[in-house]
Amino acid sequence: MEPGEPPLLDGYLSACDAAEFHACVVNADHQATWETIRHADLSAVRAVRALLMLRAVPGRVKARAAGHAAPPVPPFTFDDMPRVGFALLEERPGEIVLGSVSRPWKVGDERPLALERSAFAAFDDPGYAKIAFSIHARPHGTQRTLVTTETRIASTDARSRRRFAAYWKLIGPFSALIRRAILRRVTSEAETAGPSRTRSG
Repeated sequence: MEPGEPPLLDGYLSACDAAEFHACVVNADHQATWETIRHADLSAVRAVRALLMLRAVPGRVKARAAGHAAPPVPPFTFDDMPRVGFALLEERPGEIVLGSVSRPWKVGDERPLALERSAFAAFDDPGYAKIAFSIHARPHGTQRTLVTTETRIASTDARSRRRFAAYWKLIGPFSALIRRAILRRVTSEAETAGPSRTRSG
């Protein structure tokens, strides 16, 4: 992302009901940092691993009932986000945007819709929340990189907006915890030498 260039996220969800932003400065050059981000195993983050294990419970129960050993949690990178309902919307060097359309407040019926990336921005069927998530890295002085994540959520009608607000009041802090943990993981891997001096917020 070049200085002054609008984020890709603006092209998919410019207005939202809720947003979350986190950032940190990494003591590593831009290219090395971005390569680390794109290939980092996010399942090493405890909160992410817990969510993946929770989603795998039905399959693990079936395996045990059939007398098979429960499969281990496989590695999970940003390329694997479709496994949890997030489709790749767009990517350019140093920036990636993923999106999901679902009913997160309906436990057991929150399965995301399978949408083509071209349909995400225009989708407005009532009863859903559109969630867009981005992570990008840009040079920040000599041999340093600014890494940011941003999440935006927009409901498609007033009733869904009220439902999402109640859901987000409960889940929002956990969402922030996961994103900060992901930042810590990918940026610590990108640190090239010496003790970690990453500053986050």
